[in-house]
Amino acid sequence: MSHTLTPEQRQALKMAAQWFALLCDENVTEHQRQQWQAWHQQNEDHRWAWQRVEALQSQLQGVPGKFSYRTLDQAGRQSTLDRRTLLKSLLLLLGVGGSWLGFQSPLGRELRADYRTATGEIKPIVLSDGSQLVLNTASAVDVRYSAEKRLILLHSGEISLITGRDDRPFWVESRQGAMRALGTHFLVRENDDQTQLTVLEHAVEAQLAQFPQEKRRVNAGEQISFSAVAFGQQQAAGNGDSWTRGVLSVSQWRLDQVLAELARYRHGRLDCDPAIAGLRVSGSFPLREPDRALLLLSQTLPIRLQSFTRYWLKVVPA
Repeated sequence: MSHTLTPEQRQALKMAAQWFALLCDENVTEHQRQQWQAWHQQNEDHRWAWQRVEALQSQLQGVPGKFSYRTLDQAGRQSTLDRRTLLKSLLLLLGVGGSWLGFQSPLGRELRADYRTATGEIKPIVLSDGSQLVLNTASAVDVRYSAEKRLILLHSGEISLITGRDDRPFWVESRQGAMRALGTHFLVRENDDQTQLTVLEHAVEAQLAQFPQEKRRVNAGEQISFSAVAFGQQQAAGNGDSWTRGVLSVSQWRLDQVLAELARYRHGRLDCDPAIAGLRVSGSFPLREPDRALLLLSQTLPIRLQSFTRYWLKVVPA
């Protein structure tokens, strides 16, 4: 791509990537948004470059895990260092900052996964032993069955598992640790540097990646989050597995929590104005149609939907 670009187009792409990295920061100001809009309208090269960024977002919708659009977006929200990483990543992907080779190893692991889902996709799978596996949005797993054990490697996202009858032990591994099923129905979700384990039936024993001697037994109706080095507090299980049926069921959730969950199933970026973040929400919402869920919210709460671009939506006070 790069050999066909004019110097003006190359510069516009770099500026578009810089604007994207800035706008991904949750602390971006209204003045900065207005500056971006002014830049966007300034000339045709700027609008062309922004369209390339939006096209890149669209292409990344089918990529789970660390190199998906949503993960790039979340990286931009966390720190200046992460925003630098985000900017470098965008420049590489746009073809104006280096080689694609730097992405092949981590991205390839997820793209080559045995099973994966795109943003908004929920996929049920029956494994060879009769175990029922469901992949949530933007998830990737490898299945490694041997004569000694059954192993699921969770690379990204979230899964639901109902283990089949088999004498071999059943394990799930994430970057943060390993979980052994004790004849059970459970959920595993990897989020940033944490794994969340929710047990719906029977029990699961979890151990830490860095300290495998550290273990916790989690029983039905309980939930625990852990990093590679420490367990959090066990607590009552949260929302359960309603997502496996394509539904988000909430009771007295904060609006920003509901939007964060819906954003996992929606292409592009979804922001919430802090002024309305604490509004309480109860009800059931369709995960396969997140925009319809947003419309339902706007009809029942004092909020409205503000659209900046095709991929960027903000929920603001009505």
